[in-house]
Amino acid sequence: MSGLALAAAAAQRFYVENLTKTEIARQLGVSRFKVARLLADAQDAGLVQIRVTAPPALDAELAEGLRTRFGVPAAFVLRAEGETVLDQRRAVGVFTAGLLQEVLAPEDVVGLAWGRAVSVVAAAVHAPLRCRFVQLSGALPRPDVEESAVELVRRVAAGTSSTAVTFYAPLAVADAATADSLRAQSGIAEALAEHDHLTKAVVSIGAWAPGESTALDSLDPADAHALAAAGAVAEITGVLLAADGGPVPGLAARVIGITADQLRRTPDVVAMATGDAGARAAAVAAVLRSGLVSALVTHAELARQVLALPDPPPR
Repeated sequence: MSGLALAAAAAQRFYVENLTKTEIARQLGVSRFKVARLLADAQDAGLVQIRVTAPPALDAELAEGLRTRFGVPAAFVLRAEGETVLDQRRAVGVFTAGLLQEVLAPEDVVGLAWGRAVSVVAAAVHAPLRCRFVQLSGALPRPDVEESAVELVRRVAAGTSSTAVTFYAPLAVADAATADSLRAQSGIAEALAEHDHLTKAVVSIGAWAPGESTALDSLDPADAHALAAAGAVAEITGVLLAADGGPVPGLAARVIGITADQLRRTPDVVAMATGDAGARAAAVAAVLRSGLVSALVTHAELARQVLALPDPPPR
């Protein structure tokens, strides 16, 4: 009983009074190492109960559900209830911008995808990060994205006292030979080589449906239909994925941008998921199953839809 009393006394001083282990050791007349042992004993005996409460804007239960089911290291689910798709996109983008400002260091090499959600991130990041931002892929003109991939990366770099690595190219071209020729061009080749050195990346998740994927919108309808028939349900920066998270061949040879292998080797990949929950849920689940991303930022309605999906049959 005396041992537990001493453990409780150590825990009171450490967790409630915020004393250091050295100060506790002096007060209790024991060594600093003994204090560490007492704190462990207090937890083992149930004398200490630690409760973590998420900020009101986040749904911790849905986030934990995604982490547990899909094994993704981190998930952040915003309570964007009853808001429009534009509101949800803005909330997810602004949150991701704040996340970047907390975790990026000057030594980081950060890949940025191109698209509507990443454009929100670009507008919201302003801290002096002093790292290197790298364009992940080419782009195509879209009426709902005002700036090109090059402009987006340069804007982020300028607003954060960072450097930018960019290139001019479309996201996808008609055939592999044209893609090879573009990749070999000076400037494009050097920029693409930076993808081997990424420490972090920010991407958005697209569903393989018209208007839901920048890659699909760059193809003619026959090609898009053929890739859907091959099993494509999700796309990130031109990388196609089936429902079980496996790769779908047929487009990679024609994409000017990061490869699936390079994305997989990037230590931290933050994926944003916004848009209509019914249209995007299967795509988000596929990306989480792929193992390509380490963190997901999404909204509650979409998270619930993802968790309600059954597991896909094995291919």
